[in-house]
Amino acid sequence: MLIKDIKTERLIIKIPVIDDRFELTQLINDKHVIKWLSDMPFPYTLSHAEEFIERSQEKAMKGETYNFMIFKEKKILGGIGLTEFKKKSCELGYWLGKRYWGNGFATEAVKSILDFGFDQLNLEEIYASYKIGNEGSKRVLMKCGFQFYREKKEFDSVLLEEESLIEMIKKDESIKQT
Repeated sequence: MLIKDIKTERLIIKIPVIDDRFELTQLINDKHVIKWLSDMPFPYTLSHAEEFIERSQEKAMKGETYNFMIFKEKKILGGIGLTEFKKKSCELGYWLGKRYWGNGFATEAVKSILDFGFDQLNLEEIYASYKIGNEGSKRVLMKCGFQFYREKKEFDSVLLEEESLIEMIKKDESIKQT
C-alpha cells in the first residue's frame, strides 16, 4: 500500500527514510524522552534507527504497521504510529523530542493520524497508553477525545521492570455505538 504524506497546518507526517536516521537517533537519545517510551533501547544507536526505518518501510508497504516521522519544515520533531492491528482496532503510539514539547505538535499529529486510521484504514477504535506520571501525553489524548479504558501493568523488556500504564480508547464517531 502506497502511503502519501499526511499534511496538517504546521506538520508533515511521513514514513521514515534512511536519511532520517541521524536526526532520529539524536532526538531519541535523551533521558527525558526515553523514560516515557516502552521497550526502547538506550542508548539508541544508528543501527537501531536503520533497522527501525527499514522495518517501518516494509511493514507500511504490506499494510501491517504504520510508523511515521513528524516533520516541521525539514526538521524531525518525533514519531507517531499505528501498530498492533486486530480486526478493526489498533494501537497509537507517539513521541516528540523534548525541545518540541508544549507547542501542540503532538496533539496536531495525533488528530491527523486518527483521521488517517478512521478514514483511510476504516478502523473502528484506536487505543493508546501512557505511563503514569506522563501528564503531557495524558493531555494530548484527552484533547483528542480519548476516554479512560483501564489501568494495566506491563513488563518493559529493556528496563527489565514492570510499569504502570493508563490505557485510553477512542472510537470512530461516525459509527453508531450500540
